[in-house]
Amino acid sequence: MSDDQVLEKSALYQRASMGLLKDVSIVGTCGHPLMDWLLVPYTHQNLTWPQNAFNEKIGEIRGVAKDAFARLKGRWTCLQKRTEVKLQDLPAVLGACCVLHNICEMRNEVMEPELEFDLFDDEMIPDNNSLRSAGAAQARDHIAHNLLHHGLAGTSFL
Repeated sequence: MSDDQVLEKSALYQRASMGLLKDVSIVGTCGHPLMDWLLVPYTHQNLTWPQNAFNEKIGEIRGVAKDAFARLKGRWTCLQKRTEVKLQDLPAVLGACCVLHNICEMRNEVMEPELEFDLFDDEMIPDNNSLRSAGAAQARDHIAHNLLHHGLAGTSFL
């Protein structure tokens, strides 16, 4: 399934559709549609400087999340393979791993090098990167402009 299909079947999507994610922005990939609550990178050719700045910032944010998941999976090897936990018990197991992981992180527990885990990003990009909200496109453009013109973005694209 493509990333946007997985998203549409998720509880997160259902909550957003019911309006429960007001004033929340979640960072997605270019495999996700741009929506009011889901920020995704620009994908067209010949990006402007603000659009490049936005994509760079999105990449930094995704990098932080990816590193966190890599540490989580490295620390709890049960998350590295197909689980034999009953589907109805899976949220509790995942939640327990996350809570314990966060305790380890807050206590600055050292991750042994042999526990490091490389995440494989199997991002699937749909044929069309759909836009679900004109307002979302305007909001993304506004964020991109502010990132560049208020000194909040790097300049590696220059």
